[in-house]
Amino acid sequence: MLKDYLKDISWDFLSKLLILIFLFLQIVRWAILPQFMDIYYHLLTAWGFIQAGGYSGWDFWQFAPAGRVHIYPPLFHLVLSGFIKLGVSQVFLAKICEAGLPWALLLLTWRFMRKNYGPRLAFFVSLAFFTSFSFYLSLLNHIPATLAFILGVLSLGELLKHKFTRSAILLGLTFYTHIGVSFYLLAVFILYCLFAPERKKDILRLILFAVILASPIIIKEVSALKSVTTFGFSLNEKYLIQVKVLELLLAIYGLFLAFKSRDKYNLFLSLGLGNLVFVIYPYRFFSAEGYFAVLLLAALALDHLYQRLNRKYVFILGCVLLVLLSPTLSMVDKISDNQRKVKVKFFDSAFMGMLFARGESLWHPQEYISAAKIVKDHSADKDIVFSSLNLTGLTISSLAGRASANALLPEIGPSGELNPFISSKILVFTALDNNEEVEKVVSILKLSKIGENKFFKIYENPNCNIGVNPNKASVPFWLIISISGVLILLYKYIKII
Repeated sequence: MLKDYLKDISWDFLSKLLILIFLFLQIVRWAILPQFMDIYYHLLTAWGFIQAGGYSGWDFWQFAPAGRVHIYPPLFHLVLSGFIKLGVSQVFLAKICEAGLPWALLLLTWRFMRKNYGPRLAFFVSLAFFTSFSFYLSLLNHIPATLAFILGVLSLGELLKHKFTRSAILLGLTFYTHIGVSFYLLAVFILYCLFAPERKKDILRLILFAVILASPIIIKEVSALKSVTTFGFSLNEKYLIQVKVLELLLAIYGLFLAFKSRDKYNLFLSLGLGNLVFVIYPYRFFSAEGYFAVLLLAALALDHLYQRLNRKYVFILGCVLLVLLSPTLSMVDKISDNQRKVKVKFFDSAFMGMLFARGESLWHPQEYISAAKIVKDHSADKDIVFSSLNLTGLTISSLAGRASANALLPEIGPSGELNPFISSKILVFTALDNNEEVEKVVSILKLSKIGENKFFKIYENPNCNIGVNPNKASVPFWLIISISGVLILLYKYIKII
């Protein structure tokens, strides 16, 4: 009876059910969003752009007042700054980005797969989105990377429709969105050009046009390389690696299938081999952005196995069971400075994590919003905020609209000497701080307490006369709007390639 029932259900119905479940679970998580630290960096950067009057190549809003070179691609921050200027709440923007963009990537990837490879493979791709909790969390935390994948999927869709100008514009925009994902997508296009010789000339022109569009930000990033002090293997995030062994094995089999039938699946082959771009960042290769290709190749393997088996309904139920059990090789608490313990975690799929709202929320609205109000009420626009806890400093600064002596992205340090206790008008200490040490700082600097809540003690430094001087925009908003208008006209009406 179950077998007959499964026969009657269309692949589109099953896929849409999965997409609706994903959306529903995202809505359920709304209360604990925003859940991660990176969004506060992006909100503060958007505030910095507003102060500068457009895109600034100098990050004066972090490590203030010293500042540092600004290397991060600006598209997401420009979008955020537009909404902030329209009066949209930063908290709402953070929530809608973490809730909506991962779901949009799932929806657009399903539509792309359905149109180009059929509804059955599109279903297995949708199912594979539920397999890794670590990848799901990266979609929430690394919002610009998620946005770049969305642009990449749209670009590939235009490529397969032979709309090369549109594809080139979308590919070029990924370079203004995320460094790693953009170079991954560029590698995918180059590999696809090699595996699809009949389209070689058109794709080469597409790549050239995209690189020309992206050349200003690429030149900016290359020129700033001397300021980057840390690369992938040196970052502590390598200790966050989560390896989905079964899915990885399926992906390897999927890569073999793609190579074997490369006339039909040359894009899958390109997506899989292009993944080597992320190798220098082990966490991102196994557990974050690199998993996107893994889930696509694993879906290809599942689709092939489904065709080969007779008891197909048993296979579908087995896939569901795989998603529920979802074993993961995970690094846990460190044993020493150079060692980590590895254990197997079960029930570690995105579905199980979403269903049980796993992951601690960093968002405590009453404490953060009240602290930001205290900071705003007791400081001027050019005053600097510093917190003993780095994340707290960025969070409160972004909500209050103030520059911060704290900073994220440790790969790029401050441009000079920095004493945040002396240069900051507002000092925020947390409940985690040692009270004796806090009192010592208060006494030496003659700080005045201006507010307190369950998490924070907030002080004003009455002797601080140092402030931040916003740099003038490298590219003003009026020019950004003009360039955007030209790109829209090119995209909609003009065929260059």
